[in-house]
Amino acid sequence: MFYVVSYDITNNRRRSKVSKYLESYGIRVQYSVFETEINHDQLKKLIKGLKKIIKKNEDTIRIYPISKESRKFIVTIGRDKGKFYDQDFIII
Repeated sequence: MFYVVSYDITNNRRRSKVSKYLESYGIRVQYSVFETEINHDQLKKLIKGLKKIIKKNEDTIRIYPISKESRKFIVTIGRDKGKFYDQDFIII
């Protein structure tokens, strides 16, 4: 499944850890937005890892599932960093 992960992290050190962690799962398409193609088990692992990094009372991470059918309706204005996932493969 394809996911969009966005975050708002209040602390620079935690923000850096979150972005480095997310880079191991997908690609950065905006400063605080990543796209990834992962299965359910990988999603659970991703969430578990993020929970270890953030402070729940200060930080926010949102994960949006995007169906394969809906992906074709994504509109990008400007440089499209998400085209990486147009091919059929999964980052592990």
